[in-house]
Amino acid sequence: RFGLESLSPYPPAAPAPFCQPQPGGCWHGAMVGKEVAMIFPMFEGVMFISAYAPHMIAVLIVLATIVRKPFRICVVVLPILTFGVLCGLAIQESRWHAEAEGYDMTQPSLREALEDYIEAGKGSLEEILEGKKYPPVFGKIELKRYLNTWLSKSVFHDTDQDADYLPEAYNKGDDWFEATLADPMVYTGALYAGSNETVWSAQQKKLEFIAYSLDVKKGDKALEIGCGWGRLSNYLASKGAKVTGVTMSTDQQAYAKRMSQQLGNSENVDIVLKNFFDLELPDKSFNVISSVEMAEHVGIRNYNKFLRKVHRLLADDGTFYLQVAGLPRGYASGYNHYEDLVWGLFMDEHVFPGADASCPMGWVVTHLEQAGFEVQSVHNMGYHYSQTLAHWLENWEAGKDKIVKVYGERSWRRWRVFLAWSVRISRRGGSTVQWITATKSGQESARIAAQNRLAPGIFQLPEPKPLPTK
Repeated sequence: RFGLESLSPYPPAAPAPFCQPQPGGCWHGAMVGKEVAMIFPMFEGVMFISAYAPHMIAVLIVLATIVRKPFRICVVVLPILTFGVLCGLAIQESRWHAEAEGYDMTQPSLREALEDYIEAGKGSLEEILEGKKYPPVFGKIELKRYLNTWLSKSVFHDTDQDADYLPEAYNKGDDWFEATLADPMVYTGALYAGSNETVWSAQQKKLEFIAYSLDVKKGDKALEIGCGWGRLSNYLASKGAKVTGVTMSTDQQAYAKRMSQQLGNSENVDIVLKNFFDLELPDKSFNVISSVEMAEHVGIRNYNKFLRKVHRLLADDGTFYLQVAGLPRGYASGYNHYEDLVWGLFMDEHVFPGADASCPMGWVVTHLEQAGFEVQSVHNMGYHYSQTLAHWLENWEAGKDKIVKVYGERSWRRWRVFLAWSVRISRRGGSTVQWITATKSGQESARIAAQNRLAPGIFQLPEPKPLPTK
């Protein structure tokens, strides 16, 4: 597939072409000239502006009222000028980096080439992504998306915004996601233990890891925030828990309810159509709480609010499992971070609008601690996510005829770009997925139990089992 079979470390049946490690880290690691490194870590700046823009504006207003009149214009203009300089730096520096890496700067940008592929099927997707031909520069498309949409939506992110965006992202049709995710219908990164994994076997390992990390037991009350199509909720119910799953997608709720009924879990799984922030429940209602690749949607501005609510709903001896994707800050040398930003803005426009809280591990851990949690275990599973995406890409391509018949060629190509580009990005480290287990800070028995349970080498991979159907 894509002419890369000879590079694959896996048998032909396994997903590999976009997923395999490249010599030296990635094809774009072979640089021409000096080593690339950001003068200023751009995503660090993006996070700071999203989190503190209202505070900075307030400080500027206060300063403007107390400084002498001749200096007031400086107070107002200097921050705007600084922001403009950073935007200009991003545009110019991304070109310097692409040129240093040997890209042909006379060609359209990577994003432009991908848009041409989406709209007209122009070019080879493999060549566009991996051929080192189209420079991954931060250009007009990216700046327009950031200034016109991303910046304001992240700075003023509220829960009503989530209510608008989430159905848009997840109410595409069951056939759409079945063609992507296959029978497990799990839209999150899986756990790969070798080259012979199937979509289900890898997802089963992930589901078992979550249940083990939570130490879910018979009689536990479990909350799944962002329950998707119901697979994890039903898996926790199979362990004896009484589960409340929360989603904002009507399609997901209907599908999850059907799954629960089919698996005989209707009495133990309650799928609620509600914004988590509007969920009214007594404090300490749940023994275990999970949020699997959902927290990106709550926004940088609301992250502490989200985690404090989780903390309030969790029993003192309970466990919280958080699986969340994130971009790097931008400090690497010898690695071009601008493709990460170009990809992130593509994702915001085409796949996950409003998911601005896709932040690095240290940022997430700090916010967990600020919300009153003690982190007991963290795993960086970005390459496993790349393998998951490669399996989804394989599914998507196999189901092309059915999707094109209903949704058209353009929609099929757009989703193919998302999957294939994300395989590459998560393979090379431009995005990753963190698997985090936490307990309430100061809860001695909970931390001891978690540390004993999660010590290296204790978790045992489950024996493969067929996908449950009843």
